[in-house]
Formats: sequence, C-alpha cells, structure tokens
Amino acid sequence: MSNLLNNALTGIRASQAALTTTSNNVANAATEGYSRQRVNLVEQPSAPGRGGLVIGNGVKVAGVERVYDNFLANSLQTVTMSEGRAQVMFDLSQRLDGLLGNPDLAIGDSVQRFFDQAEILNQDATSPVARRQLITEGETLVERFRQLDTQLNTMSNEVDLRLRDSISTANRLAADIAEINLRITTSSSDSPNDLLDQRELLLKKLGNEIDYTVVRQNNGSVNVLIGSGQPLVLASQSFELALQQNEFDGARLELAYDDGNTLQSITDKIGGGKLAGLLDFRDEALGRARNDLGMVALGITEAFNAQHREGMDLNGSLGGDFFSPFGPRVTASAANTGTGSVNATVADATSVQPREYLMRYDGATWQFFDAANGAVVTPTGTGTGADPFVIDGLEITVAAGAAAGDKFVVQPVKFATGEFVMSINDPAKIAAAGPVSATRSLANLSNTTIAPPGVNDVTDANLLQTVDIVFDDATTFRIFDTGGTDLTGPIAYVDGGDISYNGWTTQILGTPEAGDTFRLASTGGNSGDNRNAIELAQVASAGYFAGGQLSLANIGANLVANVGSVAARSSHELSTQSALREQVELEIESISGVNLDEEAVNLLKYQEAYMAASRVISVANQLFQNLLNELG
Repeated sequence: MSNLLNNALTGIRASQAALTTTSNNVANAATEGYSRQRVNLVEQPSAPGRGGLVIGNGVKVAGVERVYDNFLANSLQTVTMSEGRAQVMFDLSQRLDGLLGNPDLAIGDSVQRFFDQAEILNQDATSPVARRQLITEGETLVERFRQLDTQLNTMSNEVDLRLRDSISTANRLAADIAEINLRITTSSSDSPNDLLDQRELLLKKLGNEIDYTVVRQNNGSVNVLIGSGQPLVLASQSFELALQQNEFDGARLELAYDDGNTLQSITDKIGGGKLAGLLDFRDEALGRARNDLGMVALGITEAFNAQHREGMDLNGSLGGDFFSPFGPRVTASAANTGTGSVNATVADATSVQPREYLMRYDGATWQFFDAANGAVVTPTGTGTGADPFVIDGLEITVAAGAAAGDKFVVQPVKFATGEFVMSINDPAKIAAAGPVSATRSLANLSNTTIAPPGVNDVTDANLLQTVDIVFDDATTFRIFDTGGTDLTGPIAYVDGGDISYNGWTTQILGTPEAGDTFRLASTGGNSGDNRNAIELAQVASAGYFAGGQLSLANIGANLVANVGSVAARSSHELSTQSALREQVELEIESISGVNLDEEAVNLLKYQEAYMAASRVISVANQLFQNLLNELG
C-alpha cells in the first residue's frame, strides 16, 4: 500500500515540475535570449519486496535542463562580431560614397568647369570677363575642396563620438557579465538557467561591439579575452576599454585597454564588432578618400602652376602661382626622446602616392614603412641635404639629434584639401600668353617659317632677352643680341630641328638663305596671345600621374571609384554576414526556441499524468479505507 501511495506522490511531484517548466517556456516564448527548458525525469531505484519481487519505486526530477547548443552559440557570437563590423562599414561607406558622388559637392564637376573656363579664355585671351570667370571658377573649386574637407572632418568627429559610445557600451556589458559570473558561481543551484541565458545574451551584445574569445571555466564562469589576450572579463572582475591620443596626432583617437595601471594600444588588434568597423572605416575608407582628394589638389596645384609660370600676364610679367603651393606634413612622435627633425618636400609631384610613411630610427639607420600596413619601403639617398632620401617623388632630409626609437610620420597629401587656396585674385595676372614670340624679318629672301617658341626653362634669367637668329647660309646660323654681339658662334641648321636658347625652344622650317633673320623677344602685355591659355586648358587631360598614364580628370574619377568600391565590398560583406547570422539563429531557434505547439502537447501530456497520479492516490485511499473497514 505504501509503495502505491509513494509512486503516486512522486508522479504528482514530477508532473508538477514538468507543468511548471512548460508554463515557464510558454511565458518566455517571446523573451530575447531565452533557451527552452525541459525536465529530466529518472526512475527511482527499486527496492526488493517480499518474496524477492522487485517493484518500482516511482520517479524523481533529476533537474531542469536548458536546451542549448554551445557550438551554435559560439558560431552566433562569431558572426555577430563580423556583422557588427560590416554594418558600420556599410553605413559609413555608403554615406561617404554619397558625399563624394553628390552633384552639389562632386569635385570632378568643379574641376571640369574650371578647365572648361580655361578653354573659353583661350578663345579671347584679353577678355576681362573670361579672365574674371576663370578666377571665379578657381575660387569655386577651392570652396568645393573646403566643403569636402569640412564634411570629412565631420565624419571623422562622428567616428570619434561613436567610438566613445561603443566603448561605453562594451564596458557596461563587461561589468554585467562579470556580475553574472559572480551570481552563477555563488548560486545554490547547479544550473541557474536564467543567469546562463542572461549571460549568453550579454555576450552576443558584446560581440556586436568588439570581437573576443570566451574561455569557459569549470565553476560556470567565463573569461572574455580581447586584442592579443587581454582579459576584459576575468571571473567576477571586469576591465575597461579606453581611448588615447595617437602619438602623431593628438586629435586622432586610438583604442586602448586599461588594466587599471596603464593603457595598452590595441587599435590594430581588433577585428570585429562596431569598434573594428569604425576604426577600419576611419583608417581605410576615410583615410584613403582624404589622400585621394589630396592627390587631386596636389595635381591641380602643381600642374596648373607649372604651366601658368610658363606664360605671360597682361602686364607683360611672367606668370606666378595660380594656386598657393603646399608641401608634405611631417610630424614627430610624442614619445620621441631625441632632438632630431625631419623635413620633406615634393620633388616630383607626378610620382607622389596617396599614402603615408612611417620613419623609425634604430640608432644607426633610418627605416621606412607604409604607415597603413607596415610594409617596408626602400628609398634612395642618405637623408642629407646633398643626398636626400628620395621616395615616391618626395625628398626627405634629416637633421642630427635623433635617438634610437624616435619615429616620424610623413603625410604628403592628407591635409591638402584644407590647404588648397588661390594665390591670385587679379584677372590681369592670369598668364594666358606665351612669354616669348618669334617674328621673321620682312627682308628675308626665303620662304622659311618659324614656329611659336615654347618654354623649356622658365627660370632662365635671359628668357625674355631679345635676340636674332641670323643665317650665314643654308646650313649654319648664329644668335645675336640687339647690339650685334655674336652670342653663340655658328650653329648647324637642321630643317625642323629644335633650336634652344635662353630657356626657350623653337623650330625653323624650310631652306633659308644667307641673311635670313628671325627675332625672338618678350611677347609683352595685352598682346592677345593665347598660347599658354591653350596649354592651361589641356592640363586636365594631359597624363600627369603614374608615369603619364593618369590625368587629373582620371584621378578625380578614380577617387569616386575607390570609395564606391569600398561601399560595394561592404555591402556584399554585410549581406553575407547577415545571411550567416540568420541561418545560425534559425538553427538555434530550432533547438533552443520555444515551439508553442509542442508545449501545448506537453501541457496535455503532463496534465494527464498529474490526473492519473492523483487517481492512483484516490485508489490507494479507497483501498486503505476498505482495509480499515475489514479490520474494524
């Protein structure tokens, strides 16, 4: 009789536990991070009865198990980290692509309008209206660069703010995980399912901010490692992420790990989460866009100025710089201990690359690296004034005093968008004319002609000197000054061959006769000559960069293409990572998620079991009463 009653009571207790667990599943069907639970029921050990019979001893609740797949949970954390990075890269690169492709801000359109106006000027080189309009278009171009520089600075500031927000979130999550670790290890339950669910949800959210590695401990706690193994969570203790100033740029923030005593830079050791996306966007997409824009500014400044200096303005003076020249920026590390300095100049703008260089002194020699990826860069030269380091069109000199470990960063064009400004504002100073003109004497006996002279050395002090080319006969000529002094002696004549002198070059075509004379002199002011205006208009389409293979027009298009490529890659990566995350979540849902249909079936099953056990108690009670009546 006692066995009958005991078995029924254990059945009731088991059914109650199962019903309670099932109702908890139903209640949490929509709870984020909840893992379905199930009751583990086991048969109680049987006890020998009379006559050697072994009769069952009922059921017991072995525990309430959390239905959970550790492998899938780890997979979800991993794809969440990758998706977090991809989402940030996608959002920001799409905005950057829209910014640089915006018709109201597109640099390519402004460059084209500027050079179109130069083309209009060559149709009437003395027109005050055309000259003023060229300066206006130049000012518009400068303003477009300034607007883009402001927008890029705004995006950079936004990255800094989002870095702070993400770090704050990560630190809070780390502290919460550490607290739950403590509660788990001090819990009276061997399986505090609610705490485990909460911790997994926190780990998932942390993965959206930063990538990490989880090390699970035997006592139920977890350690969370970041960077190169630094503990963000160590049992019940949490550490913090922080921001610190870049050693070369105090306004540039770097990610650091705070162990309570010192800050360790981990910027280049983060590969996932929002923090990685923000840092990668800033250093790759935004940094590359700045340098590409800087290349356009450098190219326009150097190429247009060089051609403008080879012309003559309305006042009869040689042209000056149309845009103000600028040079590379060199910055010393804040950690330097020596007194040495570094200077860099642009020697060949056509060879400059849109990248930055890290210089490091080892105590004996200087080492050069690509600042973005650490690749070794090998310059020529020794770094002295007489023999500078030469690398990608730059000349770099170093002054004595550097100490071992001292570092400098060289940035050829990063700040060019903010330094691109006009140098002239007087329309009369636009050098549209060629500086030297050639005329043939009316007394010449032959039909030979002379080509308009071009400039090959605008720095020649005698460029504007008036000289005469006089032929001795059909095979030789001499060059005289206006006083009749022979400046060269006899020179062999080649039909159509170059004749160069005083920084200019011309050609004479035909068969001359003795005494034929050609005069070369300064074009003078208000000449109407448009030779240099023609050359200025062609600067945009002429091969300037990459050994003559890339023009200013091309490089402007490349800028937009490069950013568009980053945006396209980030879009593809986001789609891939989102699909992977959704797939893993579906697999987790199929295992750990609450299926209401299944739970409804379980409710009926456990309800019937409960009622059956209750009926057994009723039967046992009736039998007991019958027994009492028989004995009474």
